[in-house]
This record gives sequence, structure tokens and C-alpha cells, in this order.
Amino acid sequence: MNEFQSFEDYLCVGYCKDYETSLNTILVKKPELIFFHFTSEIPLSLLYELKEFTEYLPYVIGMNKEEKMAYTALKHNVSDFILLPLQEIEIRKALYKFSLQQQKKLSGRLCVRSNGDYNFIDFDDILYLKADNNTTDIYLISGKLITGFKTLKHYESQLPSSFFRIHNSYIINLNHVSRINTGKSDCYLLDNTIKVPFSRTYKEQIDLIIKRLG
Repeated sequence: MNEFQSFEDYLCVGYCKDYETSLNTILVKKPELIFFHFTSEIPLSLLYELKEFTEYLPYVIGMNKEEKMAYTALKHNVSDFILLPLQEIEIRKALYKFSLQQQKKLSGRLCVRSNGDYNFIDFDDILYLKADNNTTDIYLISGKLITGFKTLKHYESQLPSSFFRIHNSYIINLNHVSRINTGKSDCYLLDNTIKVPFSRTYKEQIDLIIKRLG
């Protein structure tokens, strides 16, 4: 769409025109931001279905030509609303709101409970998370290991968009990736001192990491 071409700081990972493709793309790509022109072909109920399959819900900017649909969109957990036809200034204002929201999230911490002990960990201090049955081991830059008594899926829903699941058992922090070897399916962190495997089923996530870092 021509209206978005001037916003080069944002990477488009998909443009969908039907319900099934839209749902599948969101589940696979896990975008942090969606511009959602909801219609009878792709209704707002897509967001409810998305919630059934994942705890993850991106920042959604609803778009429609009828102003009265703004209230309906907000009831469906849409974060913002733009009245069509699109205008560059409205896109810019919506992206500014999104940026502020992301800054707040990125400045936050992960709360990890181990019995009666609560650890509040800065996101940037986390190297990666590893599933261990129904618990999760959290590896920090300092070399410290903290075990949380929640599943990896639980912690995945608490993390900002700089974290990527690259394996059924691993989530890595994009900010500490130093090398990716696609031949050996290995991802290196912290100046190549830590090696974490990725699985072929998460190849699209690896491709997205390479695009983000490249």
C-alpha cells in the first residue's frame, strides 16, 4: 500500500487478503504490529480466534471507513483506530502511539516466581530461556541461572518483541545474537560464547531475526 512506503523504519512481514491466510500469517510471523482493515471477509472475530491459539496478541490498529465502527473495534481489544481512507498523518500518529507503548514495555521487567521468592529481571539482562518440563530455566548475562515454576509458553507471553522462540525448548533475546549458522542450525549469543540450537520448524523465525539484524 502506497501510504506506508515512507515509513522505512518498519519491516512488513506480510500482506493478507483473506481470513485463513491472515490468521496463519499472524501465528507464524508473530508481528508486533498489525494494521487491520476489518471487513465482512476478515471480521474482528479473527482477534478472538487468535486468542484461542496463543497468549500472544500484537498491537492492532483497526481500520474502517465507518467512524461508528471504532467503538466496536475497541471492544474487540484493538489498540487504536484509523478512519479510512488512509492519510499519512493518521498513520504517523498511530505509529507514534505504538512507539510509546513499546518503550514502556521494553523498559519493564520479567517477574519470575520460585516458591516464595520473586525475582524481577530486566529484559536486557536475559540471554535465553530454556524449557525444562513444566519449569523454565532463565539464563542471564551475568552467568546466573534462575528457574521459574511456569512453562516456557507462559513466559513467552510476558516478553517483548525482542525475544524469539527458535525451538520448542528455547527463546532467545535478539539483542544478544552475534552469529547464526543456518547449516548447523545454531544460534550464537554474547559474542559467540553461548550456542543455542534452533529447529527447522522455526526457520521463519530465524529468517525474521536475520532481517531484523541485517
